Amino acid sequence: MNQPDTTVAPQPGARPESGALLPILWHVVDRWHLHEQKLGSWQDALDIIAPEHRGWAGITELLQLVNTYQWHEEDRSRAHGAGDEVLAAVKRSIDASNARRVRAIEALDVEIMGVLARDGLPHPGAPLNSESPGSIIDRITVLALKLYHIREELSTAGGTADEVALHARLESISEQMDDLAGCLDHLFREIAAGRLGIKLYRQVKVYKDPASGRYRSGLDDG
Repeated sequence: MNQPDTTVAPQPGARPESGALLPILWHVVDRWHLHEQKLGSWQDALDIIAPEHRGWAGITELLQLVNTYQWHEEDRSRAHGAGDEVLAAVKRSIDASNARRVRAIEALDVEIMGVLARDGLPHPGAPLNSESPGSIIDRITVLALKLYHIREELSTAGGTADEVALHARLESISEQMDDLAGCLDHLFREIAAGRLGIKLYRQVKVYKDPASGRYRSGLDDG
C-alpha cells in the first residue's frame, strides 16, 4: 500500500471507495506528525487538524484523527516511569476517546446510508453484511497508523537485526490494508447490485452501576 502524496476532494454524493478514502487518511496522519509537538490535548488536535471535507470524507478525517490521538495516548500509558496520576489521566482520556470513536463510526455509517439511499439502496430484502462500512473504515485507519510507525522505525533501523522483522511486518500490514480496502469496494459493488445490504444499529452501552452494583444499559453517547 503506497502512501499517496496529495488528497483529492471526493465528488458530492460519491461513495467512499478506497481510491478516494486512503489519501484522506494519510493526509490526517501526516498532518498529526507535522504538528505533534503542539498537540497536548484532544481540543488542540481538533483545532489544529480540523476536518477539511464535508460529508463522509469529513467524518472519515475525524475518525482518523480520533484514532491517531488515541494511539498516542496509549503510548503515554506505556511510558516507562509514568506515575499513578499520569496513568489515571490517560485512562480517562482513552475512555473519552473510545466514546468519540464509537460516535464517529456511527455518524459515518449514517452518512453513508444517506448517500446510498439517494440511489434507492440498499435493496429491501438483500442479505445483510455482518460488518458496516464505518467499521471497515475504522479498521483501515488503525492499519494506516501501524504502517506509518513501522515505516518510521525502518527509517532508523539501518541494517540492524530488527530490519528484517520490520519489513515482514510492513508487508503483512500492507497486505491487510489492501485486502480491507478491496473488501470495502466489494461491499459497495454488492450493495449496488442488490446482493448485499447493511443495517444501522445504535451502539448500546452495558455497564455496572458503581452505586448499586447492578448492570445497566443505555445508548452509548459517551
